[in-house]
Amino acid sequence: MYDTFLFDTLHRQQASMAPHVFNGQKVWLKRQAKRNTRIAYLPLKLLAKWLKVDALRPVPNLGGAQSIITESSRIKSLSQAGVRVPVILAESPDALLLADAGTSNQAAVTLLEKLTEANDPHTVDHYLNVSFQALNSVHKRNCYLSEAFARNILIAEGEPVFIDFETDPHEYHSLTNCKVRDWHCLIFSLYGKLYKHPMPLERLTPAIIEGLKEAQDHVRESFLSTLPKLQRLKRFPFQRFGSDGRKIAYTLNALTLLEQQLRTK
Repeated sequence: MYDTFLFDTLHRQQASMAPHVFNGQKVWLKRQAKRNTRIAYLPLKLLAKWLKVDALRPVPNLGGAQSIITESSRIKSLSQAGVRVPVILAESPDALLLADAGTSNQAAVTLLEKLTEANDPHTVDHYLNVSFQALNSVHKRNCYLSEAFARNILIAEGEPVFIDFETDPHEYHSLTNCKVRDWHCLIFSLYGKLYKHPMPLERLTPAIIEGLKEAQDHVRESFLSTLPKLQRLKRFPFQRFGSDGRKIAYTLNALTLLEQQLRTK
């Protein structure tokens, strides 16, 4: 049933990811994306080498059929480990049909939406804490995510669901660095997106500290070891280069404060 819908819909869908309704159920069809070039990842590769922060080495997403194979494999392995990820309804070499993470009564929304739309600090604290707890739970199961950005964390029925697994970082990184990379992706994406939202931004650093205190010791220490190296970037005047530059400058300053507080606790 789902297989037929996937094959019938695949050739009509132009976007790489799009929602559909099948028999009253919201589903997502994800088809293979256009292949990317490794050259696009060269600047980050050189930056990681210069900073000597191995966890920042890029994990290329080369698109094509391999991205579908990888995502299917990663979703299945994470699900078997007890991590909340999308349910695969049907698959082919070219596409996946995924169940929507929400329900008929409550739609799934991204962590960023929950944080920016929150009206009180208690709500912000709750969604930050459950997200960091969920990430630590993934790591304690000897698992890791792919692109652990805040946009790839859905909140469904009050709990985080992780999405987007087109890459396997363990092909390029040690298991510890995969976990450190998860923390960097999530922290950078949160500071970068929340720096214009004072109330959730004020709650972010204390929540990160609590989350890292509960992280595996080797992950926390490895993550901490990267922070002084990242401070070398503060010599560049990022704040002069538009909105994206200001996000980077703010994040680097926040990481300085984060390191100071973590090392004194």
